[in-house]
Parts: sequence; C-alpha cells; structure tokens
Amino acid sequence: MSALAYSESQTQRSFVRNTMDEHIIITNITIFCCLLIAFSAIKRYANASFLPAEAWILIAGILYGITLKETHIDWLPAIHFNPEIVLFVFLPILIFASGRLINISALKAEVIPISFFAIIGVLATSFMIGAPIAWVLDIPLLHGLLIGAAAGATDPAAVAAIFNSFKVPERLHLVIEGESLFNDGTTVVLFALISSLVLSDSMFDLKTSLLGFVWTIAGAIPVGILIGWLGAKTLMLWGQQQLFFSVSISVVIAYSAFLIGEKLLHISGVIAVVMAAIFFIKTWRQHESNSEGFKTLNDFWEYIADLTNGILFFALGVATGLHDFQKVPFIAVLTAIAAMLIARAILIYGGTGLLNLAKRGFPVSWQHIMYLGGLRGGVSAALILLIPEDYPYRGYFLCLAFAMIAFSLILQPAVMQRYLKCAPL
Repeated sequence: MSALAYSESQTQRSFVRNTMDEHIIITNITIFCCLLIAFSAIKRYANASFLPAEAWILIAGILYGITLKETHIDWLPAIHFNPEIVLFVFLPILIFASGRLINISALKAEVIPISFFAIIGVLATSFMIGAPIAWVLDIPLLHGLLIGAAAGATDPAAVAAIFNSFKVPERLHLVIEGESLFNDGTTVVLFALISSLVLSDSMFDLKTSLLGFVWTIAGAIPVGILIGWLGAKTLMLWGQQQLFFSVSISVVIAYSAFLIGEKLLHISGVIAVVMAAIFFIKTWRQHESNSEGFKTLNDFWEYIADLTNGILFFALGVATGLHDFQKVPFIAVLTAIAAMLIARAILIYGGTGLLNLAKRGFPVSWQHIMYLGGLRGGVSAALILLIPEDYPYRGYFLCLAFAMIAFSLILQPAVMQRYLKCAPL
C-alpha cells in the first residue's frame, strides 16, 4: 500500500470514528434534555397527584425498561443502572444536600433515637429481612443476611425526596431524615463485612469485626468535622463573596469527605459527608453575614439534589423494568416484601417503646409516619449490583431488591399521603 493510500485509509477511519463519537455525544445530550423536560413535567403535574413526583419518575423508568425489553426498538437508547456511579458520584451529592440542612443543636437533642434506629435498628432489620429470605430460598443464613444488609436500612435519597413532598413536624422530619442519613453508613459497612465473609469464605472473628465496625462509624465523625471545618476556613481565608467559590468548595468537601473516608481511611464515607456538611455550614454561617450567598448556595444544592434524585429514580426504574423476575419464585418476592414491612413495624413500634424509657419516644401518630417512611432506594440495588456476576444468588437478590424498592417507593407514599390528610399531626 502506498503512503498516499495508507494516509487516505487512516483519514477515513478517523472520520468514521469521529462521526461515531459525535453521534454518541449528540445522543447523550438529547437523552439528558429529554429527561430534564420529562422531570419538569412530572414535578409540575404531580402536585395534584396521590403520589409524589419521585414515585412517578420511578414508574416512568419502569415503563421505559419494560418497553425496551418487550419491543426491542432500536432507536430507543439503553439506560444502565451503574452501581459505581450511584455510590461514588450520586451518593456524596445527595448526602451533602440533606446533611447541610441538619441543625447541630437539634441533632444533639435527638442523638439517642437517631443512633438507636441507625445502628441497632439496621443490625436487627438486616436479620429480620435476611433470615426469612434465606429460609424461603433454602440458602445458607449468611447468604440471606447479605441481601438483608443491603435492604436493611432506609435510603437517604428516597427519604429526602419523598419527605420534601409532605409537611411533617420539624422534630419528626429530623429523626426520619437523620436516621436515613446515618443508617446508610451503617448499611454500607455491614454489607461490606458480610460480603467479605460470603464471597471470600473467610472466618468470622467477632472481636475483629466488632472493632472494625466501631472504627468505621466512630472514625468518620472527626474526619468529617475536620474536612467541613477546613472547607469553611478556606472560604473565610480567601475572603471572597463570589458564588463560584462557595459552591465549588462545597462540592469539593462532599467528594473529599466520601473518598478520603471510603478509600483512604476505610471508614464510613457517608457519615463523614454528613458531618462535613453540618460543620461546613455551621462554621461558615458563624463568620458569613451575606444571607444572599447562603440562599444561592441552598438553591444550587436543592436543584442538584432534585436532578440527581430524578436521574437515580429513573435509572432504577429502567433497571427494574428490564429485569427478568422469572428468576425467583413469587413466594420469595412476597416473603421479602412482608419481611421488610414486619421488620419495620417491629423496629418502630417496639423500638419506640424502648425509647420511651429514656423519655425520647414519639406519639403514636408519629410512629405511623416513621413506619411508612421506611423507604428503600437506589443504594440497596447498587450494593447488590456490586456483587460479582458469578455469585450464584445474585439474580435472586436483584429481583427481591427491585421488588422491595418499587413497593416502598410507590405504595407507601400513597398510603402516607392518605394518612396525613385524615390524621393531622
């Protein structure tokens, strides 16, 4: 082949590759714009609906996934639920967006109930969900506890999104959202511990596991406080009143706290982000008098949280619609949903009885809302998706996780709205 012919061939291949890249970029931009329009329309018209907007977004994703699976329409783009993106891109943003709204004084006042539900509650719920699933699927108990650990805690993204649609007392809102934020950290730690035992066949050492569990939770608190404090001090040192600096630093804090915690120090990145968000806002507010700057920062985080939630719920719905539920017996699906509901009932109604001894209990009407607020979301599915493909029960667990998430995000908010209309708090 002559040099000229080789050059022409290379040019043609480069043109084809560039054309394909351009097509992918244009397609992704188009999908993103269509999703923005769809989310805006759903949020606009969901106000008069019996379901919050996030539930309708999930349903839209399920219908889209079913359409992809049943029709095989070539021009419909595939949307994949990537667990790494959920855990390392979406989760820090959602945790920071919720954590920045928590008042440190109010958090201290409710530390007993939040700690109870976020630590003891997660451990107990994981067993109460995992044991019946192991029994009905006839698998070892430790393997059942793996899905119990993934589905044992309420999801912060789901809870924050749904509860923004309802008016509840401030203390009740703090306890439910605080529970969801902190128990997510417990969930990730517990899931990592059980998965290491199940997937590597390592021996269980109670002392080592307990010390590791305590370190991942307790160690994240000072690390998050330090990162949040340093971020606020950096802004004050620069002495700038520009929005760009405050927003940029807040984003850096969210990802730094999560990645330093999870990957560098092997502690709970979720709890580190919560504490970083709380102390960033607290420290900055003490020295910053520009209320307009705070408003703009809050507006940014509200928007980015709404957008991230929308993408997460839609992608989760698509994954649910695409999934083959014939892989698991229907009785197992019913058992998983029943176990989730019963475990939540035992935790809330029984746990509140114990909290009453410390005079930190709740009225019965509040307990009903806390029960209905036990929502599962994308984090549970993402954890299951992180299990290796060759794990024998992975298909079962995905079916059960998707079923529990869809049930909690669609039916429970509808019941909650009906209850709030009939029983003022």
